[in-house]
Amino acid sequence: LIFLRLGVVVVLAILLIRMWYIQIVKGEEYAILSEQNRVRMVYLKPPRGLIYDRHHNLLANNIPSFNLYVVLDDVDDRQRLQEDLSALIRVSADDIRVAMAKHNTPRLPLKVKENLTLKEAAAIESNLPQLPGVVLQAETERSYPQGSAAAHIIGYVGEISAQGLKEEQFQGLNLGSAVGKYGVELEYDQILRGRVGHKTIEVDARGHEQRVIQIKEPVPGDDLHLTIDLPLQRLAEGLLEDAAGAIVALDPRNGDVLVLASHPTFDPNVLTRGLTVSHWNQIRHDLRKPMTNRATQGQYPPGSVFKLVVAAGGLESGSISRSTPIECRGRFQMGSRVFKDWRKEGHGLVNLHEGLVHSCDIYFYTLGRQLGIDKLAHYAAQFGLGRRTGIDLPAESPGIVPSSKWKARVLGERWYPGETILVAIGQSYVTVTPLQMATLIGTIANNGLQYRPRVVRKFEKRQDDTLVDIEPFLLDTVPI
Repeated sequence: LIFLRLGVVVVLAILLIRMWYIQIVKGEEYAILSEQNRVRMVYLKPPRGLIYDRHHNLLANNIPSFNLYVVLDDVDDRQRLQEDLSALIRVSADDIRVAMAKHNTPRLPLKVKENLTLKEAAAIESNLPQLPGVVLQAETERSYPQGSAAAHIIGYVGEISAQGLKEEQFQGLNLGSAVGKYGVELEYDQILRGRVGHKTIEVDARGHEQRVIQIKEPVPGDDLHLTIDLPLQRLAEGLLEDAAGAIVALDPRNGDVLVLASHPTFDPNVLTRGLTVSHWNQIRHDLRKPMTNRATQGQYPPGSVFKLVVAAGGLESGSISRSTPIECRGRFQMGSRVFKDWRKEGHGLVNLHEGLVHSCDIYFYTLGRQLGIDKLAHYAAQFGLGRRTGIDLPAESPGIVPSSKWKARVLGERWYPGETILVAIGQSYVTVTPLQMATLIGTIANNGLQYRPRVVRKFEKRQDDTLVDIEPFLLDTVPI
Protein backbone atom coordinates (compact mmCIF):
# COMPACT_ATOMS: atom_id res chain seq x y z
CA LEU A 1 0.00 0.00 0.00
CA ILE A 2 2.89 2.38 0.80
CA PHE A 3 4.54 1.66 -2.58
CA LEU A 4 1.20 2.19 -4.33
CA ARG A 5 0.75 5.56 -2.60
CA LEU A 6 4.32 6.56 -3.48
CA GLY A 7 3.68 5.60 -7.11
CA VAL A 8 0.54 7.75 -7.26
CA VAL A 9 2.42 10.69 -5.72
CA VAL A 10 5.29 10.34 -8.22
CA VAL A 11 2.93 10.16 -11.22
CA LEU A 12 0.98 13.20 -9.99
CA ALA A 13 4.25 15.05 -9.42
CA ILE A 14 5.41 14.27 -12.97
CA LEU A 15 2.07 15.45 -14.40
CA LEU A 16 2.16 18.66 -12.34
CA ILE A 17 5.75 19.40 -13.41
CA ARG A 18 4.85 18.73 -17.05
CA MET A 19 1.78 20.97 -16.83
CA TRP A 20 3.91 23.71 -15.24
CA TYR A 21 6.50 23.38 -18.03
CA ILE A 22 3.89 23.48 -20.82
CA GLN A 23 1.71 26.24 -19.39
CA ILE A 24 4.29 28.49 -17.72
CA VAL A 25 7.70 27.91 -19.31
CA LYS A 26 6.49 27.18 -22.87
CA GLY A 27 3.06 28.79 -22.54
CA GLU A 28 3.68 31.83 -24.75
CA GLU A 29 5.26 29.76 -27.54
CA TYR A 30 2.39 27.26 -27.61
CA ALA A 31 -0.16 30.09 -27.49
CA ILE A 32 1.40 31.59 -30.63
CA LEU A 33 1.41 28.23 -32.43
CA SER A 34 -2.22 27.66 -31.46
CA GLU A 35 -3.18 31.09 -32.72
CA GLN A 36 -1.38 30.47 -36.01
CA ASN A 37 -3.35 27.27 -36.53
CA ARG A 38 -6.60 29.09 -35.79
CA VAL A 39 -6.00 32.44 -37.52
CA ARG A 40 -4.94 33.09 -41.13
CA MET A 41 -4.20 36.19 -43.17
CA VAL A 42 -5.67 36.23 -46.68
CA TYR A 43 -4.35 38.76 -49.22
CA LEU A 44 -6.98 40.76 -51.10
CA LYS A 45 -5.86 41.72 -54.59
CA PRO A 46 -6.78 45.26 -55.68
CA PRO A 47 -8.57 45.85 -58.99
CA ARG A 48 -6.03 47.08 -61.52
CA GLY A 49 -6.48 50.55 -63.01
CA LEU A 50 -8.34 50.80 -66.33
CA ILE A 51 -6.72 52.01 -69.57
CA TYR A 52 -8.49 54.25 -72.11
CA ASP A 53 -7.54 55.83 -75.44
CA ARG A 54 -7.80 59.59 -76.03
CA HIS A 55 -11.55 59.27 -76.85
CA HIS A 56 -12.28 57.23 -73.68
CA ASN A 57 -12.51 53.93 -75.55
CA LEU A 58 -11.78 51.14 -73.08
CA LEU A 59 -8.51 49.31 -73.82
CA ALA A 60 -7.96 47.32 -70.60
CA ASN A 61 -10.42 46.43 -67.83
CA ASN A 62 -11.08 43.82 -65.14
CA ILE A 63 -13.60 40.96 -65.20
CA PRO A 64 -14.76 38.68 -62.35
CA SER A 65 -12.99 35.35 -62.00
CA PHE A 66 -13.05 32.29 -59.70
CA ASN A 67 -9.62 31.00 -58.75
CA LEU A 68 -8.84 27.79 -56.83
CA TYR A 69 -6.10 27.69 -54.18
CA VAL A 70 -4.75 24.99 -51.83
CA VAL A 71 -2.95 25.57 -48.51
CA LEU A 72 -0.72 22.50 -48.29
CA ASP A 73 -0.25 22.79 -44.51
CA ASP A 74 -3.90 21.79 -44.11
CA VAL A 75 -3.69 18.74 -46.40
CA ASP A 76 -2.98 15.34 -44.83
CA ASP A 77 -3.53 13.15 -47.90
CA ARG A 78 -2.25 15.00 -50.98
CA GLN A 79 -2.83 12.12 -53.39
CA ARG A 80 -6.47 11.83 -52.45
CA LEU A 81 -6.96 15.58 -52.78
CA GLN A 82 -5.36 15.52 -56.22
CA GLU A 83 -7.76 12.82 -57.35
CA ASP A 84 -10.80 14.57 -55.82
CA LEU A 85 -9.99 17.90 -57.50
CA SER A 86 -9.32 16.34 -60.92
CA ALA A 87 -12.73 14.63 -60.70
CA LEU A 88 -14.49 17.96 -60.01
CA ILE A 89 -12.72 20.36 -62.39
CA ARG A 90 -10.85 20.19 -65.70
CA VAL A 91 -7.32 19.72 -64.39
CA SER A 92 -5.24 16.55 -64.28
CA ALA A 93 -4.08 14.98 -61.02
CA ASP A 94 -0.52 14.91 -62.44
CA ASP A 95 -0.54 18.68 -63.05
CA ILE A 96 -1.69 19.27 -59.47
CA ARG A 97 0.96 16.89 -58.15
CA VAL A 98 3.75 18.69 -60.05
CA ALA A 99 2.52 22.09 -58.82
CA MET A 100 2.39 20.85 -55.21
CA ALA A 101 5.89 19.39 -55.46
CA LYS A 102 7.32 22.72 -56.69
CA HIS A 103 5.52 24.79 -54.03
CA ASN A 104 8.04 25.34 -51.22
CA THR A 105 5.94 27.58 -48.95
CA PRO A 106 3.17 25.28 -47.67
CA ARG A 107 1.63 27.95 -45.43
CA LEU A 108 0.98 30.19 -48.44
CA PRO A 109 -1.85 29.39 -50.89
CA LEU A 110 -0.91 27.55 -54.09
CA LYS A 111 -2.97 28.52 -57.15
CA VAL A 112 -4.19 25.27 -58.69
CA LYS A 113 -6.44 26.71 -61.38
CA GLU A 114 -7.76 30.10 -62.46
CA ASN A 115 -10.85 31.09 -64.41
CA LEU A 116 -13.09 28.31 -63.13
CA THR A 117 -16.43 28.06 -64.88
CA LEU A 118 -19.56 28.62 -62.82
CA LYS A 119 -20.21 24.87 -62.99
CA GLU A 120 -16.72 24.10 -61.66
CA ALA A 121 -16.99 26.74 -58.93
CA ALA A 122 -20.36 25.30 -57.82
CA ALA A 123 -18.91 21.78 -57.74
CA ILE A 124 -16.01 22.89 -55.53
CA GLU A 125 -18.26 24.94 -53.24
CA SER A 126 -20.69 22.06 -52.66
CA ASN A 127 -17.84 19.63 -51.86
CA LEU A 128 -15.74 22.06 -49.80
CA PRO A 129 -16.21 20.22 -46.43
CA GLN A 130 -14.52 17.14 -47.94
CA LEU A 131 -11.64 19.13 -49.48
CA PRO A 132 -9.12 20.05 -46.75
CA GLY A 133 -6.98 23.11 -47.49
CA VAL A 134 -8.99 24.11 -50.57
CA VAL A 135 -9.94 27.77 -50.93
CA LEU A 136 -12.24 29.13 -53.65
CA GLN A 137 -11.55 32.84 -54.16
CA ALA A 138 -13.58 35.35 -56.19
CA GLU A 139 -11.10 37.79 -57.78
CA THR A 140 -10.72 40.05 -60.82
CA GLU A 141 -8.76 39.21 -63.94
CA ARG A 142 -7.24 41.50 -66.56
CA SER A 143 -9.09 41.66 -69.87
CA TYR A 144 -8.39 43.47 -73.14
CA PRO A 145 -11.70 44.12 -74.93
CA GLN A 146 -10.02 45.35 -78.15
CA GLY A 147 -8.11 42.09 -78.60
CA SER A 148 -4.82 42.56 -80.43
CA ALA A 149 -5.47 46.24 -81.26
CA ALA A 150 -2.65 48.42 -79.86
CA ALA A 151 -1.21 45.36 -78.08
CA HIS A 152 2.39 46.59 -78.34
CA ILE A 153 1.38 49.81 -76.58
CA ILE A 154 -0.91 48.39 -73.90
CA GLY A 155 1.10 45.24 -73.14
CA TYR A 156 -0.13 42.55 -70.78
CA VAL A 157 0.17 41.35 -67.15
CA GLY A 158 1.37 38.13 -65.55
CA GLU A 159 2.05 36.63 -62.14
CA ILE A 160 5.11 37.93 -60.34
CA SER A 161 7.92 35.41 -59.85
CA ALA A 162 9.52 34.49 -56.51
CA GLN A 163 12.67 36.29 -57.71
CA GLY A 164 10.67 39.40 -58.58
CA LEU A 165 9.26 39.61 -55.05
CA LYS A 166 12.77 40.37 -53.78
CA GLU A 167 12.93 43.62 -55.79
CA GLU A 168 12.22 46.85 -53.96
CA GLN A 169 9.55 48.02 -56.41
CA PHE A 170 7.44 44.93 -55.61
CA GLN A 171 7.54 45.19 -51.81
CA GLY A 172 4.15 44.41 -50.27
CA LEU A 173 3.12 41.98 -53.03
CA ASN A 174 2.80 38.22 -52.65
CA LEU A 175 3.04 35.20 -54.92
CA GLY A 176 0.15 35.25 -57.35
CA SER A 177 0.04 39.06 -57.64
CA ALA A 178 -0.38 40.34 -61.21
CA VAL A 179 2.21 42.84 -62.46
CA GLY A 180 2.88 44.48 -65.81
CA LYS A 181 5.08 42.52 -68.20
CA TYR A 182 5.07 44.67 -71.36
CA GLY A 183 3.96 48.05 -72.74
CA VAL A 184 2.32 50.66 -70.50
CA GLU A 185 1.20 47.81 -68.21
CA LEU A 186 4.91 47.47 -67.36
CA GLU A 187 5.98 51.12 -67.64
CA TYR A 188 3.17 52.40 -65.38
CA ASP A 189 2.78 49.27 -63.25
CA GLN A 190 3.10 51.06 -59.90
CA ILE A 191 0.28 53.48 -60.82
CA LEU A 192 -1.98 50.75 -62.24
CA ARG A 193 -1.64 47.98 -59.65
CA GLY A 194 -2.91 49.77 -56.53
CA ARG A 195 -2.19 48.47 -53.01
CA VAL A 196 -2.86 44.98 -51.67
CA GLY A 197 -5.37 44.57 -48.82
CA HIS A 198 -5.85 41.67 -46.43
CA LYS A 199 -8.33 40.04 -44.10
CA THR A 200 -7.66 38.06 -40.96
CA ILE A 201 -9.89 35.00 -40.69
CA GLU A 202 -10.50 32.17 -38.27
CA VAL A 203 -10.25 28.71 -39.82
CA ASP A 204 -11.23 25.21 -38.74
CA ALA A 205 -8.96 22.15 -38.65
CA ARG A 206 -9.35 21.73 -42.44
CA GLY A 207 -8.29 25.32 -43.15
CA HIS A 208 -11.78 26.49 -44.13
CA GLU A 209 -12.89 29.99 -43.21
CA GLN A 210 -15.21 30.23 -40.19
CA ARG A 211 -15.41 33.96 -39.57
CA VAL A 212 -13.68 37.25 -40.47
CA ILE A 213 -11.75 38.81 -37.58
CA GLN A 214 -10.38 41.90 -39.31
CA ILE A 215 -10.31 43.31 -42.83
CA LYS A 216 -8.25 45.97 -44.62
CA GLU A 217 -9.71 46.78 -48.01
CA PRO A 218 -7.37 46.89 -51.04
CA VAL A 219 -6.75 50.24 -52.75
CA PRO A 220 -7.66 50.15 -56.48
CA GLY A 221 -5.08 51.19 -59.05
CA ASP A 222 -5.37 54.50 -60.92
CA ASP A 223 -6.73 54.71 -64.49
CA LEU A 224 -4.56 55.72 -67.46
CA HIS A 225 -5.68 57.86 -70.41
CA LEU A 226 -3.50 57.32 -73.48
CA THR A 227 -2.71 59.61 -76.40
CA ILE A 228 -3.60 56.81 -78.83
CA ASP A 229 -6.51 57.33 -81.22
CA LEU A 230 -8.09 53.86 -81.39
CA PRO A 231 -9.91 54.31 -84.75
CA LEU A 232 -6.66 55.56 -86.36
CA GLN A 233 -4.72 52.76 -84.68
CA ARG A 234 -7.11 50.17 -86.12
CA LEU A 235 -6.85 51.78 -89.56
CA ALA A 236 -3.03 51.65 -89.46
CA GLU A 237 -3.00 48.02 -88.33
CA GLY A 238 -5.41 47.16 -91.13
CA LEU A 239 -3.18 48.86 -93.70
CA LEU A 240 -0.24 46.71 -92.63
CA GLU A 241 -2.32 43.58 -93.36
CA ASP A 242 0.08 40.61 -93.35
CA ALA A 243 3.27 42.61 -93.80
CA ALA A 244 5.94 42.82 -91.10
CA GLY A 245 6.29 46.53 -90.45
CA ALA A 246 5.29 49.59 -88.45
CA ILE A 247 3.30 52.82 -88.80
CA VAL A 248 3.79 55.81 -86.49
CA ALA A 249 1.80 59.05 -86.35
CA LEU A 250 2.36 61.75 -83.75
CA ASP A 251 1.44 65.36 -82.99
CA PRO A 252 4.71 67.35 -83.19
CA ARG A 253 3.24 70.18 -81.09
CA ASN A 254 3.29 68.11 -77.88
CA GLY A 255 4.72 64.65 -78.67
CA ASP A 256 1.35 62.85 -78.44
CA VAL A 257 1.60 59.49 -80.22
CA LEU A 258 -1.65 59.00 -82.12
CA VAL A 259 -0.69 55.73 -83.81
CA LEU A 260 2.00 53.20 -82.96
CA ALA A 261 1.21 50.11 -85.01
CA SER A 262 3.52 47.12 -85.25
CA HIS A 263 2.84 43.93 -87.17
CA PRO A 264 2.72 41.00 -86.65
CA THR A 265 1.10 41.45 -83.27
CA PHE A 266 -0.31 39.29 -80.47
CA ASP A 267 -3.44 38.95 -78.33
CA PRO A 268 -2.68 40.10 -74.76
CA ASN A 269 -5.67 38.12 -73.47
CA VAL A 270 -3.87 34.89 -74.38
CA LEU A 271 -0.67 35.93 -72.60
CA THR A 272 -2.54 37.09 -69.49
CA ARG A 273 -4.82 34.07 -69.00
CA GLY A 274 -2.43 31.21 -68.39
CA LEU A 275 -0.20 30.88 -71.43
CA THR A 276 0.55 27.26 -72.32
CA VAL A 277 4.09 26.10 -73.03
CA SER A 278 3.20 25.11 -76.60
CA HIS A 279 1.64 28.50 -77.36
CA TRP A 280 4.61 30.35 -75.87
CA ASN A 281 7.04 28.26 -77.94
CA GLN A 282 4.97 29.05 -81.03
CA ILE A 283 5.30 32.80 -80.33
CA ARG A 284 8.98 32.57 -79.37
CA HIS A 285 10.01 30.65 -82.50
CA ASP A 286 7.95 32.75 -84.92
CA LEU A 287 10.57 34.18 -87.32
CA ARG A 288 8.54 37.38 -87.73
CA LYS A 289 8.93 38.08 -83.97
CA PRO A 290 5.40 39.21 -82.99
CA MET A 291 6.60 40.27 -79.52
CA THR A 292 8.97 42.87 -81.00
CA ASN A 293 7.56 46.40 -81.20
CA ARG A 294 8.96 47.37 -84.60
CA ALA A 295 7.99 51.02 -84.11
CA THR A 296 10.33 51.49 -81.12
CA GLN A 297 12.67 48.48 -81.24
CA GLY A 298 13.12 47.78 -84.95
CA GLN A 299 16.35 49.35 -86.30
CA TYR A 300 16.28 49.93 -90.05
CA PRO A 301 18.20 51.92 -92.68
CA PRO A 302 16.21 55.18 -93.03
CA GLY A 303 16.69 55.40 -96.78
CA SER A 304 15.85 58.65 -98.56
CA VAL A 305 14.12 60.23 -95.55
CA PHE A 306 17.65 60.70 -94.17
CA LYS A 307 18.29 63.17 -97.03
CA LEU A 308 16.49 65.80 -94.94
CA VAL A 309 19.28 65.60 -92.36
CA VAL A 310 21.90 65.92 -95.12
CA ALA A 311 20.05 68.90 -96.62
CA ALA A 312 19.82 70.65 -93.23
CA GLY A 313 23.53 70.02 -92.63
CA GLY A 314 24.44 71.38 -96.05
CA LEU A 315 22.51 74.60 -95.47
CA GLU A 316 23.72 75.08 -91.90
CA SER A 317 27.38 74.48 -92.76
CA GLY A 318 27.22 76.81 -95.78
CA SER A 319 28.20 74.01 -98.16
CA ILE A 320 25.14 74.86 -100.30
CA SER A 321 22.36 77.40 -100.54
CA ARG A 322 18.78 76.73 -101.57
CA SER A 323 19.66 77.58 -105.16
CA THR A 324 23.05 75.84 -105.49
CA PRO A 325 22.79 73.72 -108.69
CA ILE A 326 24.18 70.20 -108.92
CA GLU A 327 24.14 68.26 -112.16
CA CYS A 328 22.72 64.73 -112.11
CA ARG A 329 23.50 62.50 -115.09
CA GLY A 330 22.49 59.29 -113.34
CA ARG A 331 26.06 58.31 -112.38
CA PHE A 332 28.52 59.38 -109.67
CA GLN A 333 32.20 58.45 -109.82
CA MET A 334 34.07 57.85 -106.53
CA GLY A 335 37.56 56.52 -107.22
CA SER A 336 37.14 53.32 -109.21
CA ARG A 337 33.56 52.84 -108.09
CA VAL A 338 30.43 54.17 -109.81
CA PHE A 339 27.30 54.99 -107.78
CA LYS A 340 24.05 55.20 -109.73
CA ASP A 341 20.92 57.28 -109.30
CA TRP A 342 17.54 55.57 -109.03
CA ARG A 343 16.66 57.29 -112.31
CA LYS A 344 18.90 55.84 -114.98
CA GLU A 345 19.03 58.96 -117.23
CA GLY A 346 19.43 61.31 -114.25
CA HIS A 347 17.53 64.48 -113.28
CA GLY A 348 19.61 67.14 -114.99
CA LEU A 349 20.50 70.33 -113.16
CA VAL A 350 18.74 70.38 -109.75
CA ASN A 351 18.74 72.70 -106.74
CA LEU A 352 17.97 71.71 -103.15
CA HIS A 353 14.18 71.86 -103.51
CA GLU A 354 14.21 69.80 -106.68
CA GLY A 355 16.74 67.39 -105.19
CA LEU A 356 14.34 66.68 -102.32
CA VAL A 357 11.20 66.56 -104.46
CA HIS A 358 12.72 64.02 -106.85
CA SER A 359 14.86 62.33 -104.14
CA CYS A 360 17.87 62.75 -106.42
CA ASP A 361 20.62 60.40 -105.24
CA ILE A 362 23.40 62.17 -107.17
CA TYR A 363 22.57 65.50 -105.49
CA PHE A 364 23.01 63.93 -102.05
CA TYR A 365 26.03 61.84 -103.02
CA THR A 366 27.72 65.13 -103.95
CA LEU A 367 26.57 66.97 -100.82
CA GLY A 368 27.48 64.04 -98.57
CA ARG A 369 31.02 63.93 -99.97
CA GLN A 370 31.39 67.68 -99.31
CA LEU A 371 30.23 67.36 -95.71
CA GLY A 372 32.10 64.17 -94.79
CA ILE A 373 30.95 61.46 -92.41
CA ASP A 374 31.72 63.27 -89.16
CA LYS A 375 29.67 66.34 -90.11
CA LEU A 376 26.83 64.09 -91.23
CA ALA A 377 26.99 62.33 -87.84
CA HIS A 378 27.02 65.71 -86.06
CA TYR A 379 23.85 66.94 -87.76
CA ALA A 380 22.10 63.59 -87.37
CA ALA A 381 22.80 63.78 -83.64
CA GLN A 382 21.34 67.32 -83.59
CA PHE A 383 18.03 65.79 -84.67
CA GLY A 384 18.22 63.13 -81.94
CA LEU A 385 19.26 60.17 -84.08
CA GLY A 386 21.54 57.61 -82.48
CA ARG A 387 19.86 57.91 -79.08
CA ARG A 388 16.53 56.91 -77.55
CA THR A 389 13.64 59.37 -77.80
CA GLY A 390 12.61 58.63 -74.21
CA ILE A 391 9.08 57.48 -75.05
CA ASP A 392 7.24 56.03 -72.05
CA LEU A 393 7.45 52.44 -73.31
CA PRO A 394 10.06 49.86 -72.26
CA ALA A 395 13.04 48.57 -74.26
CA GLU A 396 13.38 51.32 -76.88
CA SER A 397 16.29 50.94 -79.32
CA PRO A 398 18.74 53.84 -79.95
CA GLY A 399 19.64 53.16 -83.58
CA ILE A 400 23.11 53.87 -85.01
CA VAL A 401 24.66 57.08 -86.33
CA PRO A 402 28.05 56.03 -87.75
CA SER A 403 31.17 58.19 -87.68
CA SER A 404 34.88 57.59 -88.18
CA LYS A 405 35.33 57.21 -84.40
CA TRP A 406 32.33 54.87 -84.18
CA LYS A 407 33.74 52.52 -86.82
CA ALA A 408 37.19 52.50 -85.25
CA ARG A 409 35.70 51.73 -81.81
CA VAL A 410 33.11 49.13 -82.86
CA LEU A 411 34.69 47.46 -85.89
CA GLY A 412 38.35 48.39 -85.44
CA GLU A 413 38.57 49.74 -89.00
CA ARG A 414 39.10 53.12 -90.63
CA TRP A 415 36.30 54.94 -92.46
CA TYR A 416 36.23 54.88 -96.30
CA PRO A 417 34.89 57.79 -98.40
CA GLY A 418 32.67 55.42 -100.39
CA GLU A 419 30.80 54.61 -97.18
CA THR A 420 29.99 58.29 -96.71
CA ILE A 421 28.24 58.30 -100.08
CA LEU A 422 25.91 55.53 -98.96
CA VAL A 423 25.22 57.15 -95.57
CA ALA A 424 24.16 60.34 -97.41
CA ILE A 425 21.15 58.46 -98.85
CA GLY A 426 20.34 56.64 -95.59
CA GLN A 427 22.15 53.35 -96.29
CA SER A 428 25.34 51.67 -95.02
CA TYR A 429 25.66 51.51 -91.21
CA VAL A 430 23.06 54.15 -90.30
CA THR A 431 19.91 52.72 -88.66
CA VAL A 432 16.87 54.33 -87.06
CA THR A 433 13.54 53.33 -85.54
CA PRO A 434 10.28 54.38 -87.21
CA LEU A 435 9.51 56.43 -84.08
CA GLN A 436 12.81 58.32 -84.43
CA MET A 437 12.00 59.27 -88.02
CA ALA A 438 8.49 60.42 -87.11
CA THR A 439 10.07 62.55 -84.36
CA LEU A 440 12.62 63.96 -86.83
CA ILE A 441 9.91 64.95 -89.32
CA GLY A 442 7.85 66.43 -86.48
CA THR A 443 10.85 68.47 -85.34
CA ILE A 444 11.27 69.96 -88.82
CA ALA A 445 7.54 70.71 -89.03
CA ASN A 446 7.72 72.30 -85.58
CA ASN A 447 10.57 74.71 -86.49
CA GLY A 448 13.16 72.83 -84.46
CA LEU A 449 11.14 72.22 -81.29
CA GLN A 450 11.47 68.55 -80.41
CA TYR A 451 9.03 67.10 -77.88
CA ARG A 452 9.53 63.75 -76.22
CA PRO A 453 7.03 61.23 -77.67
CA ARG A 454 4.50 60.00 -75.12
CA VAL A 455 1.66 57.48 -75.05
CA VAL A 456 0.12 58.50 -71.68
CA ARG A 457 -1.39 61.99 -71.34
CA LYS A 458 -3.04 61.79 -67.89
CA PHE A 459 -4.08 59.43 -65.12
CA GLU A 460 -7.17 59.40 -62.93
CA LYS A 461 -6.95 58.71 -59.20
CA ARG A 462 -9.62 56.16 -58.29
CA GLN A 463 -9.93 57.27 -54.67
CA ASP A 464 -11.15 60.79 -55.45
CA ASP A 465 -11.61 60.78 -59.27
CA THR A 466 -8.93 63.48 -59.63
CA LEU A 467 -7.41 63.86 -63.10
CA VAL A 468 -3.65 64.48 -63.20
CA ASP A 469 -2.31 65.79 -66.52
CA ILE A 470 1.16 64.76 -67.66
CA GLU A 471 2.66 67.86 -69.23
CA PRO A 472 4.45 67.64 -72.61
CA PHE A 473 8.22 67.59 -72.26
CA LEU A 474 10.38 69.70 -74.58
CA LEU A 475 13.45 67.58 -75.29
CA ASP A 476 15.46 70.04 -77.31
CA THR A 477 15.50 72.98 -79.69
CA VAL A 478 17.51 71.85 -82.71
CA PRO A 479 20.13 74.57 -83.38
CA ILE A 480 19.85 74.56 -87.17
